Amino acid sequence: MAMIEAIGIPDTKLGKQITELVRDTEPELLFNHSSRVYYFGALTGLRRGLRFDREMLYAGAMFHDMGLTPEHSSETERFEVDGANAARDFLKAHKIAQSDIDLVWTAIALHTTPGIPVHMPPGHRSCHCGRRDGRAGHRL
Repeated sequence: MAMIEAIGIPDTKLGKQITELVRDTEPELLFNHSSRVYYFGALTGLRRGLRFDREMLYAGAMFHDMGLTPEHSSETERFEVDGANAARDFLKAHKIAQSDIDLVWTAIALHTTPGIPVHMPPGHRSCHCGRRDGRAGHRL
C-alpha cells in the first residue's frame, strides 16, 4: 500500500481541477476506472524505471474515456479522439506546454490501437505501459 500512497493523485491545482471536471462529467464507474488506469500506469512506469510527469499521466488517464460521455462525444470521431480533444482543450485552457498537450493527446487517441506506440519516440512510448501481447487495451 505504501507504493500506491507514494504515487497518489497529484496534489496540485491542475490535478484537483482534473479530478473535479472528470468527477462532474463521468459516471462513477468510469471515473473509478480512469483512476485505476492512472495508478496502474504510474506503478508500471515506476516498476520499469521510467521517468514521467505524474500530472500529465493523470490527465491522460482521467480523460482517456471522456469521449464516451455525452458532453464530449461527437458523431464524426472515434471516442478515443473525442477524449483526446477534450484533454487538449482542457490543458490548453490551463496554459500547459504544447509538447505536453501533444503527448497526452497522442496517448489518449492511441490507447486502444495496438502496435503503434512501439514505433514512436521514447517520450510518447512511455505513456503506453499496458499490455505487451499487442492486443488492444488501456495503455496509459
